[in-house]
Amino acid sequence: MHLLFATNNAYIPHVATTLASVFENNKNVKFVVHVMATDISETNYHKLNQFINSYNHTLDIKLIKPEDLEIDLSVCGKWGIFPSLKLYAADLYPNIDRILYIDADMICLNSLNDIEKIDMTNYYIAAATDEQGAEKHKKRLGLSTNDFYCCAGLIWFNLTKWREDHIREKCFKYFNNPANKNLIKYGEQDVLNKVCQGHIYELPISFNMFSFYWLHHGKNIPDKYKERIDIYKKNAIIIHFIDSCKPWHKDCITPLKKYYWKYHAITPWRNERYGVSLNYKGKISLLKDHIKFILHKIGIKKNDYMYDI
Repeated sequence: MHLLFATNNAYIPHVATTLASVFENNKNVKFVVHVMATDISETNYHKLNQFINSYNHTLDIKLIKPEDLEIDLSVCGKWGIFPSLKLYAADLYPNIDRILYIDADMICLNSLNDIEKIDMTNYYIAAATDEQGAEKHKKRLGLSTNDFYCCAGLIWFNLTKWREDHIREKCFKYFNNPANKNLIKYGEQDVLNKVCQGHIYELPISFNMFSFYWLHHGKNIPDKYKERIDIYKKNAIIIHFIDSCKPWHKDCITPLKKYYWKYHAITPWRNERYGVSLNYKGKISLLKDHIKFILHKIGIKKNDYMYDI
């Protein structure tokens, strides 16, 4: 199976952690790991290469110069250029038929085998649904309420059909149209949902379980999954730490971060630590959050913004 990541040097340890979780839970699969990197140090390259080789998998890195790409950076959104690099996969990997793009804030807990069984003949991509709030994104993009809006954090690409139907060109025609500049709020995710609409295979939500689906309020869970969400939690294939406070930050309070650190401990960066998030409000605020979580967990005072786990 071909895997794809888009990153810079700072995120390489997190790419490795995601890979550790994939490798450990898919030991019967041979992987080729493709990394689109805007930069990577020699040290991190050698560490990553040795780590991947230790599992008998293969690393392929392509260095990307953002200034050489036809991307209007002002439309990319708060995540910058990195997620949008995936739109070039069909061009950069002309001999690959299928490739799985994975964000580096994801942890794999189960087998990915089922994704290769999908008949992608009539689909450009396969992806899981975005959160319940995505209904407003459909309206913004001129999609109907019955259309499917996916999260682009995990994408199974049919690169053959992508090339045949010139989807990269269509994406950037939409991306760079001045008339769409104020419509696009979520970078390439909006573009993919608009351009590929009608040709997106819906993966089960278990392939992209947002960490905040475990919050007590349950507001973000898509309606169609709410009744059986506990089953999907127990059988999650991918946990997606979609918040700006990531599991490697000291101020991250979700208990789900234990999965990140479990697999991080396998990587060559096992002794690295990464400070606090941009949302950090200080030690007192963090202490209060921990107290709220304890009170919530033992049932003394339930809090909508604490985790049920």
